[in-house]
Amino acid sequence: MLEVEGVSYRHTRQPWLFRNLSLSIAPGEIVGLYGKSGSGKTTLAQVIANYLKPEEGIVKVNEKKVKSTGPNPVQLVWQHPEKAINPRWKMKNVLAEAGNVDPRIFDALGIAPSWMTRYPSELSGGELQRFCVARALAPNTEYLIADEMTTMLDAITQAQIWYTILQLAKKRAIGVLVISHDEQLLERICDRVIDFNQLH
Repeated sequence: MLEVEGVSYRHTRQPWLFRNLSLSIAPGEIVGLYGKSGSGKTTLAQVIANYLKPEEGIVKVNEKKVKSTGPNPVQLVWQHPEKAINPRWKMKNVLAEAGNVDPRIFDALGIAPSWMTRYPSELSGGELQRFCVARALAPNTEYLIADEMTTMLDAITQAQIWYTILQLAKKRAIGVLVISHDEQLLERICDRVIDFNQLH
């Protein structure tokens, strides 16, 4: 179980983005989260994935606080893949960072073998995002946060990525938090949908 308990966050000396926010996601559960741009959804995603430290509250996986060192069981896929990849690394090195990713995931996501020796600047946004998803689905991943992950992609790429994630979530009991302003997408793929404004 992924548990977010009483989490609060604000930037230094700024108003609170959110206070005393709580939610939980069970293994294999697909949960949607929607809200207006600028409401704090992305910041919450970064707190849950341990990129940011909350001012108050705690994030736990299986009753244990998420550690700042070692493999993170909670992985975040960002909206803009080019910001999540080292531009000086070839794509095979980007994937190596995650450990032994199942090669079948590459096939499912439509990652061509020839892309492995390319640099990020030589690939399209959709191709880069496929790598980011593959990296996030490393063997130790228990929960995946998708923050507007397919907003910038064409419909075919979107469908392929979501199909792969939903199949793997079911097979490996990975809990998924889908953050999006696309309510139709959330209603279609999620077990339940939460309004961000109702969390706090």
